[in-house]
Amino acid sequence: MSTLPELVCQYCSHRNTGADSRCGHCGAPLRRVVDTARTVAEKLPTQVAEVAEKVGGEAKSLVHKVYPRWQWYTVGAIALVMVVAAVLAVRSCSLSLPSNLQGTAPVRAMPDLLRTAATCQPLDSGGQREKCVIAATDPMLFGGIAGGRDVTFYAELVAQDRLADSISRWRGAGGSALVDGPVYAAIGPSATVWYADTRTGLRLETGTFAGRTGAQTFMSRAGLVR
Repeated sequence: MSTLPELVCQYCSHRNTGADSRCGHCGAPLRRVVDTARTVAEKLPTQVAEVAEKVGGEAKSLVHKVYPRWQWYTVGAIALVMVVAAVLAVRSCSLSLPSNLQGTAPVRAMPDLLRTAATCQPLDSGGQREKCVIAATDPMLFGGIAGGRDVTFYAELVAQDRLADSISRWRGAGGSALVDGPVYAAIGPSATVWYADTRTGLRLETGTFAGRTGAQTFMSRAGLVR
């Protein structure tokens, strides 16, 4: 007697042995095969999802294993420090230089335009007197106002009484004053520039220009008069 279970075809009711996958009478798939296929079909999405979740978890674990969380925090901190350093560097470049990097006291007392155009060297150890030169090619001398030559001038810081003596002497020498007040600015008889600022103690004398017009143009360009 056969130990294999009999399967009844659900289409033609023909009895088949358990070893058959299809009905021997009509060829229809037997219930066990259909149920197996249905079971596989029902389980397949779940199995695929489980595999995908497992693969994703392993990938995440691999990332954390290769790059631990503390390393990401470290990278972020370094990036923040670099950004802050860059901002501070830009701000420091935009700030004014310390006074000791801008030259001696007479140079610092000059108007910005004049200080930028001139090259100066100290004449005393105390840094109170400077000899300065403006090159003939400098835009400040554009138009031949110095006759195509460099302009040399002397700048110094002096006490108020000495500054008052200089102004008095210039007035007596026949200078033509353009400004006469806290600031005294005049053109000398030989087209030189005389300048004194009683507020800062700056005293300045230049060499000869091509003429009175050239000297006056220089004073305006240099910021000595407004």
